[in-house]
Amino acid sequence: MRVLIVDDDKEVAHLLARDLGAHGYTVDTVGRAQHALAAASGTDYALMVVDLGLPDGDGLDFVRQIRQRGSHTPILVVTARRRVEDRVVGLATGADDYLVKPFALPELRARVSALLRRPAHMSRAVIAVADIVVDRDALDASVAGVSLDLTRKQFLLLEVLVRRRHQLTPKRMIEEALYGYDDAVSPNAIEAQIYKLRVSLRTAGAHATIETRRGIGYRLVETKATPAWGSDLAAAFLARLADDRRELVTLAARASTDGDAPLPRLAELAHRLAGAAGTFGFQSIGAAAASLEKAAETPGRLTSTQRKTAVALSVSKARRLVALIDPVLKR
Repeated sequence: MRVLIVDDDKEVAHLLARDLGAHGYTVDTVGRAQHALAAASGTDYALMVVDLGLPDGDGLDFVRQIRQRGSHTPILVVTARRRVEDRVVGLATGADDYLVKPFALPELRARVSALLRRPAHMSRAVIAVADIVVDRDALDASVAGVSLDLTRKQFLLLEVLVRRRHQLTPKRMIEEALYGYDDAVSPNAIEAQIYKLRVSLRTAGAHATIETRRGIGYRLVETKATPAWGSDLAAAFLARLADDRRELVTLAARASTDGDAPLPRLAELAHRLAGAAGTFGFQSIGAAAASLEKAAETPGRLTSTQRKTAVALSVSKARRLVALIDPVLKR
């Protein structure tokens, strides 16, 4: 995902760019509002981090102009202004979140991740095609539950292709996702990354491959059907999968408020789902269900802190499982 940082303090901008870059983002930095507007006009950013004190105007003017253009790109405002009134004005102008300087880099990353997970921006943390699963928060990509050994750019490339499943992705769009303005890009850089990723997927036995449309772009397509969609058994499984998804959402919500009471039922549901999903060819769902079962099966004697940790882990894994089920039910 590509992020724009708008901050005239070069040292701060460099620090933020280096930190976000180390966590899997492609980052551009500009120091003036007019440069930010030009960048936003030519590039489809996933998120913008905007400082309010810019040399050619208030950062809020930039936010206002971006919203007037009809853009819904998430905007995180960072500023040294501490008054509540300033924050209210910023949010009312169109900012999505507000972070007061000084702040810790882990908090900035957490705010960025939270904004990108909002459904309105279609940036789910866990996405899948066939048996390929990309987890943005964990910076992990796997095939049938086994992690792939990918470079940062190969991970970003796979994320772009999985998000645009079955759609042609132009070479220009891939280049924008993988490289910033200051990166030197050779003429065959994208082709080289495609080749390496294609080899990794083939070696892992993925049930999807990267197609090339010369002069147009690339797309990720499934190469092996999972269940027999026309059979009564497959239809019955999908109906039950929809019921299981609803119960997973309900149990996760209850656990978030009621503590560990729903965990036994979560473990039971996950155990049943792990076996059935694998039988019908959904290895990634089966592996995630097995992981949830292990997390929810907590011993009887735990401290209060340990129970809270077990609940939080179970809720997180239940939500990841739901994210893997959703694409299957939408087919």
